[in-house]
Amino acid sequence: MASISFNLPELFERTFGYKTTAFSPEFAPVNSGSNVQSARYTSGMLGQHYYLPVTIAYDASGAGNGQLVAWQLPHPVVAIKSKKNIVETIMPGRNGTVKELIGAHDYEIDIKGFMVGRDNEFPEEEMTRLRTIYELNKAVEMRCALTDIFLVRPERGGSDNVVVTSLEFPAVTGIKNVKPYVLKLVSDAPFNLVKLT
Repeated sequence: MASISFNLPELFERTFGYKTTAFSPEFAPVNSGSNVQSARYTSGMLGQHYYLPVTIAYDASGAGNGQLVAWQLPHPVVAIKSKKNIVETIMPGRNGTVKELIGAHDYEIDIKGFMVGRDNEFPEEEMTRLRTIYELNKAVEMRCALTDIFLVRPERGGSDNVVVTSLEFPAVTGIKNVKPYVLKLVSDAPFNLVKLT
C-alpha cells in the first residue's frame, strides 16, 4: 500500500489562508512530570500532539434521555468572539456620542480542522458523525480549554452548551484521505423565565 505524506500546518494554511501552530505546539513543563497538559494538548490520529482539543457531547439517540456520546473533533483550531449591543446617541453641539450598553451577543465559535481517513481512505465515518451533530437541531455540549473560559462561568450557570449554526466542507486538492471542515457554533446559556400572573 502506498503511503501519502502531507504536512498539516501547510495544508491548513493552503486551505484556510493563514498559519497556525496548533499542530506543532511547544510544550511548557507541567507539575505532573508529563510534557502534555491533558486539557490543552492531545495526541491525534497521526500520532502528533496538537493544541486545544475539542470534545462535542451529544444525544445520539435523539430521545433526550441524557445518554450523551462524546466525540473529540479531529485536528481542530478554535476561535471565539462576541460583540456588545451599544446604542450611540449623537449630542447636538458636542463632539462624540453617548454610549448606552444594552447587552452582549452570544459567543460565536469557529472551528476549522481536518478529518484524516485511516489507511489513506476517505474519512466518511467522521464526516457522517459531524453531519449527524449538525442535523440534531438542538444544543450540544462543547468541552475545550479555550471556550470553557468564556462559557463555563457561575453567572452563566456553568453551561457549556452550544448550538451548531453552520457546517462546511471546503475543497482540498490532491489528497483523498484528508477533508477540511468548518463548524460554526453559538453559545446557548440557560435562562429562567418567570411567569407573571
